[in-house]
Amino acid sequence: MMKVHVATENGSLADKYGKQASEEYLRDGVPYVSFPISFENVPENAKSLALTLIDYDSVPVCNFAWIHWLVANIPAEVKELPENASDEKPFPFVQGNTSYASPVAGHKDPKITQQYGGPTPPDKDHDYTLVVYALDTELNLKDGYYLNEFYRAIEGHVIEEKTIAVVGRA
Repeated sequence: MMKVHVATENGSLADKYGKQASEEYLRDGVPYVSFPISFENVPENAKSLALTLIDYDSVPVCNFAWIHWLVANIPAEVKELPENASDEKPFPFVQGNTSYASPVAGHKDPKITQQYGGPTPPDKDHDYTLVVYALDTELNLKDGYYLNEFYRAIEGHVIEEKTIAVVGRA
């Protein structure tokens, strides 16, 4: 069974990955340093990994689930997405549009709209749902894809998925 691990501090993401990040880790007010994620026991027949990071606790605040990060085509042999992988891209992968691309957020810079945008819960601590997918193929997606395109692309290709919750502090 595939295992996914995210390091936390007292059960929450470290401050530098979210709302409490210092100015050096913000891009136009959005936390951009992605947290490290390690993978174990990836199925042998997996060709790639993908992930979604979504805040369903945002629904009462903004009326929709906030997409914080979409990544596809992580090579299956990769054991870890290191800290800041979203910005530094230590190996090839593609990233989709986050909710920071929505008119509600108003951002235009792809370094904000198509990369990790850390948790910034406005009301209280939120649980962020991280789903990692082991896939039997690489997906035909390009940077800036949308979540619905991702779901269509993975249909029939998911070997295994692992869901964990990570807490982002308000």
